[in-house]
Amino acid sequence: MIYIREFEIYENDGFFIAEPLDMEGGTFGESFEDAVKSASNWLRETALDSMAHGRLMQGGRLNGTPSHGGRVVVVSVDCDLSRTDAVTAADAARMLGVSSARVAQMCESGKLTSWKEGSRRMVLRQSIEARLAENPKPGRPKRPKAIEG
Repeated sequence: MIYIREFEIYENDGFFIAEPLDMEGGTFGESFEDAVKSASNWLRETALDSMAHGRLMQGGRLNGTPSHGGRVVVVSVDCDLSRTDAVTAADAARMLGVSSARVAQMCESGKLTSWKEGSRRMVLRQSIEARLAENPKPGRPKRPKAIEG
């Protein structure tokens, strides 16, 4: 599916901000061109997340006007879950060193991006890599100590 959105690209504190005109969020780059590439990546990831969760992606109105004095750039991406780099939930469990039940919990809580293909749960490889980069500690998080007054 092709997604088309407009972004306003403007300079702020030495960076180029890429802000979608009719959606929440955004990204940035070190140059105008870098910000446009980041906007394309942001749009792709946002579209994939919407598809994986069975939601329609917000926005889509064109012919917007900039609100920060920047330039409006049209960005389009062609996304399809069947063409994404994904693995089965069992493979995700092996990669993360956890049980399949824990992968199911992480998918339900949104810590991993996943979707169903027939009876198989597929997990976006990028969400697994992001989870590994967080380097979470095994076990339950410790409760914060109560502040004595």
